[in-house]
Amino acid sequence: MEQLDELEAMSRAAEPVEAEPSQPARKRPRTDAAAAAAQLLAEAERELETSQVEVVQVDANTMKRMVLSVEKRINENMQLRMKYADAPERYMDSELALFQELKAMHTLATAPELYATFVRTRCVPSLLGLLAHENADISMDVVDLFHELCEAEDAEPDALLALVDAMLENGAAAALMQHLGRLDEAEEEEAACVHHTLSIFESVLEAKPTAAADVAQQPGLLAWLLSRLKARAFHANKLFASELLAVLLQQNAANQRFLGEADGVLALLTAASHYKRREPVDLEEAELVENVYNCLCAALGDGENQARFLRAEGVELMILALKERRYASRCALRVLDAALRANGANCERLVDIRGFKTLFPLLGAPPPPPPTVKGKAEKAAFARQYDESLTSLLATLFHELGAERRQRLLGKFAEEGMAKLTKLLELHAAYAERVADAEAAALSFRDGDDDDDDEAADERAYLAALEAGSYTLQCAAVCVGYVATAKNKELRQCVMRTLYEQGSSLHAVAARVGEYLASAAAGPQDAAMQKSMAAMREALGALLAKYQPAAAADAPAEEPPAAEAS
Repeated sequence: MEQLDELEAMSRAAEPVEAEPSQPARKRPRTDAAAAAAQLLAEAERELETSQVEVVQVDANTMKRMVLSVEKRINENMQLRMKYADAPERYMDSELALFQELKAMHTLATAPELYATFVRTRCVPSLLGLLAHENADISMDVVDLFHELCEAEDAEPDALLALVDAMLENGAAAALMQHLGRLDEAEEEEAACVHHTLSIFESVLEAKPTAAADVAQQPGLLAWLLSRLKARAFHANKLFASELLAVLLQQNAANQRFLGEADGVLALLTAASHYKRREPVDLEEAELVENVYNCLCAALGDGENQARFLRAEGVELMILALKERRYASRCALRVLDAALRANGANCERLVDIRGFKTLFPLLGAPPPPPPTVKGKAEKAAFARQYDESLTSLLATLFHELGAERRQRLLGKFAEEGMAKLTKLLELHAAYAERVADAEAAALSFRDGDDDDDDEAADERAYLAALEAGSYTLQCAAVCVGYVATAKNKELRQCVMRTLYEQGSSLHAVAARVGEYLASAAAGPQDAAMQKSMAAMREALGALLAKYQPAAAADAPAEEPPAAEAS
């Protein structure tokens, strides 16, 4: 009552505004209380939707009067429900009045500049309390209200943050999750309410990214998202759930650990297995596949989750997906690379289950087609991503495999007249040309500014090379470096001869290996990779010294000269 008194005082301080008195609800026989209440609310919704009344611009005084009216209706309804618990017909009219007042509050979304004032009225906890209301129409309308407030156009970040902070401080995450458990997605209206609930969580994370762990873990949102993804049938809410889960896991170690502890790795593998042999039917379903595999990649950033991935036979599932050559196979390459990185056990499992038999035919083969027809540029980007995943995976295997299994890896390059080594060198040459052309085009570009400095030009060239596939080129160079320095004369001679025929050299390979190491130094350091790369670079340096021209032999040995192989 103290809150109502304060709101009444705030309202009396405003300029008086004449308003049309509300008409009393029409009396009707009440044979069935629940049915009558539902009918009244349905009629109210239709009247509001068909109303042609012009929406008045909301100002601070109007907002305070709306809040005061809503608070009164909430208290009135609560008192009548307690007093006439066994006679629903006695509080039906109060629920209709409350529903109408809530509908009127939706206009607040047109004035996000008032959010800070709205928060100070302390109406947020009252509205959140209505999420537990027994009348589903009222509770779902509260979800719609918060959805519209969070999605308001032209809302300033500070205004939205004030609203989000008030919601979180008053237990919005837990209240929304409890309400989510009451909804049945088989019903269209309730499915829409689920979508709006997920949208509220998304808005909260955008306004306050630091709340990701609290929002995901405490109210059980992460567990709900995982359970939703395990369902086989496609649904728009399933797609939204995958997007939200990807946001929660991206660069968030706490949520990655929590997902593993909640058996989330197995849940994600279950969701991924649905598309092992099945193509997505449209772009939306293809996006769902991408999101599920992205979630797996993010989860594998945690070392314990890599072990869980191994125990759940994730390596086997990814190999099966690759065998099928469906849309998901490209995604499986990325997940497999993430699972093998810095994890020798997963690498050994891949070798032991004869994963090379599936992996090596992909080298030089076109990627699986997209689920729908795309333009030439989109198809080219699709192929570049595929090549990047494959070369990165091969480089990871070279880093992590021990002596015996690495020999088996090298043996695959020597098979069939070194056909796969030739494919690798062709891939290296193709990306070398593509990256060089992109860099040259970027350096020659001028936007009319004669003062374009070297730093800006270099940055332009770097971004152009990255877009053209410089990382793929570096990974391919690392693989070539490992093959060339292996204790196999035939492999080494094939590398040297092919590079020479392509107009390239081992020195260019060494330079790109250096670029790879420089970029890897910015991330987490892997002891196995550092050790194997150090040994490879030492052997590569010996080869460079052996094959450099006589004119360069007397040059300072700071950097290997970029000379042609002789």
